Amino acid sequence: MRLLLIATLILALIPMQSFAHSWMKLRIATTEYAPYTSTDMQHEGYINHIIADAFKETGVVVEFVSLPWEEALEATLKGEYDAVSYGNFVRSRESEFFHSNPISAESLVFYVNAENGPDSWSDLSDMQGLKMGITEGYLYNDELAAFIKGNESVVEHKTDKANLEALINGDIDVFPIDELTGWYLLQRDFNSGDRRDVMPIKPFISTVTTHLLVPKGQGDSQLILSLFNKGLEELTLEGKLTRFKRLLKEGYYQHPQKKVNFDRR
Repeated sequence: MRLLLIATLILALIPMQSFAHSWMKLRIATTEYAPYTSTDMQHEGYINHIIADAFKETGVVVEFVSLPWEEALEATLKGEYDAVSYGNFVRSRESEFFHSNPISAESLVFYVNAENGPDSWSDLSDMQGLKMGITEGYLYNDELAAFIKGNESVVEHKTDKANLEALINGDIDVFPIDELTGWYLLQRDFNSGDRRDVMPIKPFISTVTTHLLVPKGQGDSQLILSLFNKGLEELTLEGKLTRFKRLLKEGYYQHPQKKVNFDRR
């Protein structure tokens, strides 16, 4: 608590530009969730670029370590890492993790098999009787999680790509995924014929905010959360968040051998 108070006073009194050298180094568990986070991308992805620069604003250096999602959560709760990059706001996770101030907002949608899936939906009861794919280890919003629980028509796959393959093959009828991630994976990993077999439907399931996840119960957790939120605020004031989003759309973060045209006009 004393360390947090001292750091807060420092941040309040000293301009951000005065941090010429780092005074803290953090290890952050990250996952492969292109186009937002990936070891194949510049700065390890759009979201990790934001996180690293937000901490840099407060004199903190970050090292990212890529892990499967569930391993990242478990290892961070054990104290092996200082935070997780990154997660949607999920109320059930609040008992174990602090959610930082929002980094971005993303839309969760249903992708469906173009032949077997519905053209639209208004209530989750519309999905009864359809085979729904979900990704192992993911936490969905409360309403969707309640629908998934105990539903014998739900099929779990290890990755989003595996769910999209199952959707294309007709093994499942519907799959909830972040809209941009679904579109990006289809463009990067599938051919035009495959893409014609699936489509997103309206309305969105929800628009979710994304956050740095800081484990509760560790001595410096609140300090880390405070430093990140302060740095994120500085990036916002400097207009860098807008710039990073533009770089994402321009394809800056992509692996040079796996380029995708983000212009969807």
